[in-house]
Formats: sequence, C-alpha cells, structure tokens
Amino acid sequence: MIKLLLLMLLQTAMLVFGQVFLKLGMQQIGPFSWTSECILHVVTNVWLIMGLVLLIAANVYWLWLLNRFPFSVIYPLTSMGFMLGMLAGMLIFHETVDWIQWLGVCLVIGGCLLIAK
Repeated sequence: MIKLLLLMLLQTAMLVFGQVFLKLGMQQIGPFSWTSECILHVVTNVWLIMGLVLLIAANVYWLWLLNRFPFSVIYPLTSMGFMLGMLAGMLIFHETVDWIQWLGVCLVIGGCLLIAK
C-alpha cells in the first residue's frame, strides 16, 4: 500500500507542479490574446516550457503505472492532486484556503487510503 501511494504521489506531484509552472508562466505573460507577440511570449516562456515537459513526463509515467496496477485503484488515487493543488495555491500563489476546503480534501485523502488498502 505504501509503495503504491508513493508511486501515485510522485505522478500526481508531477501533474500538479506542471500546472504550477504553467500558472507561473502565464502570470509573467499577463493577459492572453491570439496576437503573434503574445504567442511568441508563450512559446518562449521558460516556465511554460518546463510545465509542458513535466506534464509530458507525468503522462509517460502514468502509462507505466497503467501497465502495472489496476486502473480501478490508481485512477482514484490521482485525487491526491486536490491536496497538492491546494498546498501549492497557498504556498506559491498565496491564496486563501478555508477550513471547509481542508475538510473536503481530508475526506478525499481518506478515500484514497481506503482505495489503496
């Protein structure tokens, strides 16, 4: 159980941090528009490139996981991303997370533990 949770936590962290990098990149760019100048900023932004690379790597790793574990077990474990996403929102983007959101995440994580049994 612990091994599977750690393997899935790694995959989920890769997805979450890929999204964090995309958010950081888009914050640098500002409002998006379909102009050639904006698109040039998008395709040359280091944060966006790192985010895309990390998301691709996470999906390749996901294929490896799919080949070795039951889908009905590993797919629900991706919901650990809710916890990591909220932590990233608080720590990196200084967003406010209230207690009811934490309660919801605790229920989801409890479900993950039951699924991974």
